[in-house]
Amino acid sequence: MSRAELGRRLGLSAATTTRTVRPLIEANLIEERPPQETAGPGRPVRQLAVVERSATVVGVKLTDDTLHAVLTDPLGQVLAYETRPLTRTDATGVTALIASVVAQLAGRSGRRPEAIGISLGAAVVGRRTVVVASFLGWRDVPLADMVLDATGLPCTVANDVRAFAYAEAWFGAGLGRDPFALVTLGAGIGCGMVVAGEVVSGARGTAGSVGHLPVDPSGPRCEIGHPGCARALASTSGILNAAAEHLGCQAQDLTLDALLSPQMRQDDGVVAILRRAALAAGTIVGTLIAYVDPELVIVSGEGVGVVESCREVFDAQVEGLRHWAAAPVPVLTRPFEFDEWARGAAALALERWTLVAGDR
Repeated sequence: MSRAELGRRLGLSAATTTRTVRPLIEANLIEERPPQETAGPGRPVRQLAVVERSATVVGVKLTDDTLHAVLTDPLGQVLAYETRPLTRTDATGVTALIASVVAQLAGRSGRRPEAIGISLGAAVVGRRTVVVASFLGWRDVPLADMVLDATGLPCTVANDVRAFAYAEAWFGAGLGRDPFALVTLGAGIGCGMVVAGEVVSGARGTAGSVGHLPVDPSGPRCEIGHPGCARALASTSGILNAAAEHLGCQAQDLTLDALLSPQMRQDDGVVAILRRAALAAGTIVGTLIAYVDPELVIVSGEGVGVVESCREVFDAQVEGLRHWAAAPVPVLTRPFEFDEWARGAAALALERWTLVAGDR
């Protein structure tokens, strides 16, 4: 953007904006683009932009058995991608693996990354400590400090859904949308909300934990006994368990892709299970819209295909929960890829880099 637009957004005078920008240009963090001709009278406008080569950061997404990592530039463009199995799930072993992957990505780029961001399905406080990550068996793990000690790089840790929402707000469909919300369907069901450019984490790092909200009291119970909660109806395990019971097989023998195949969708029982899951997802999204009134909601995760296959059920439920005086909120579905989750963690690292660069 131009200096004039930057000054307007920051509430600075032209002289102060120039004084603020000059050291950033000298540090090769910001560059002036060639002049653009104006449509009317006046001098050509010179725009300022972040230098793509000014930094690299690493984003890491942890699942129960795999580490996914990306190396990005300050514009969020993925420069390299790496995935490794978690042969050890203790915090020390995972930290060592993260350090190894960071070193490998640094070798590919030929430069040391500026910061690391880590996301995982967990409650995280202060962007440093994993309070609980059930899938890894962790409690009160100071992961950011452990990774800092192992790599010498500043590290930020966050819940994976909130990190994903943050990346979408910075670089994706949520750019310029305020508030903005992201709902993910998969092994769990989560929600990330971005308000005024900041991810809502809550007092204890658990904001957006919507998976166990009640949807259908007569529905099946989840793994901890809640009847008809969203997780029991619309999570991957909830859908597969219900389908296995209907088909008389084991849940581990099924996949969501198989249930969504044309052959399976000829089975009325399978279709009913998918429609029930889409209805539950619509209830969560419709309720979220009623509370937050976002400009946009994105639905993603490995279970997004269920919503897409039963979109009419999902949309009807969202619409049914809309207040009569409220304008409809657009809801977009987005394909699911693990590197996008890692890119979300990289957005957290970029935020940390901006703070460190600003201090310099």
